[in-house]
Amino acid sequence: MRPFRSVPSVISAQLVVVAVLVAACTGSVPSPSASAAVASPSPASPSAVASAPASASVAPSATENACTAANLKTMTAGKLTIGADNPAFPPYFEPNDGGAKTKPWENGDPTNGKGLESATAYAVADKLGFAKADVVWKPVPFNTAIQPGAKPFDMYLTQVSYSAERAKAVDLSDGYFDLNQAVVALKSNPISKVTTVAGLKDFTLGTQGNTTAYTYITQTIQPTKAPRAYDSLDAALAGLKAKQIDGIVADLPTTFYMRDAQLSNAQIVGSLPTVGPVEHFSILLAKGSPLTACVNQALAAAKTDGTLPAIVQQWITSQGAPELK
Repeated sequence: MRPFRSVPSVISAQLVVVAVLVAACTGSVPSPSASAAVASPSPASPSAVASAPASASVAPSATENACTAANLKTMTAGKLTIGADNPAFPPYFEPNDGGAKTKPWENGDPTNGKGLESATAYAVADKLGFAKADVVWKPVPFNTAIQPGAKPFDMYLTQVSYSAERAKAVDLSDGYFDLNQAVVALKSNPISKVTTVAGLKDFTLGTQGNTTAYTYITQTIQPTKAPRAYDSLDAALAGLKAKQIDGIVADLPTTFYMRDAQLSNAQIVGSLPTVGPVEHFSILLAKGSPLTACVNQALAAAKTDGTLPAIVQQWITSQGAPELK
């Protein structure tokens, strides 16, 4: 928060306090300006909890009273509506125990509080004073959520990477998870024995095109064999199974899901060191949302008291992956 100049009279001081409260409750909040800009996630340190980059613009601070459920202007009074893409995939949203389904959710279930993003959403809701029963989940396609305009939710979590371009259309919170890339491969492929980034150079790598993962392959790994750019990660998985490529580069949490649910006899070759600015996931809100400052305050509180680091440890770090040097 920018410091105010001293005010010579008590009346002036009171007016300044009132103005700050009004701005916190109803004012338009600038999104943080930040690190890398991309179309799809490309990870940093898997055990790190994201923090706002040093270059980020500072959103107006919100007072504690303004950031309580009773005082927040949400879509439905007393409720917090949270959007997520559907299907909702692990490890961001986990299935229910025993495979029970909650309509309309497919695969993972955001309503159960399990998974990186479901748990993070409920942690933020708790810091804002919303009970779990007061959280309402709404399926919204990712490509719809990131477009400018009115939103059918108060906030949205589905691996939204911060980018300055994206922040022109929507508000993006401070980071809740720092990303880094990793390599997944079949255990039978010789690439599975690689222990260094340099060791990847002699293999054919692939991923979805026009992503930070593809940029990492071409600019950092710089393999001697031309990499394959696919239309989607599903296509890259098919390419791996067909032995068109030796390994797939993707963000670390996604490679966990590939290994555990989409491939047989696969392993994480290793997580890749971060190059350049750290990319992070942000909570998305409508441009100028009166909730943005309060969401940032809630994230800060969840980091400080250990809630968010514990969520990252449970759903990401504990799954383990060797680090390629």
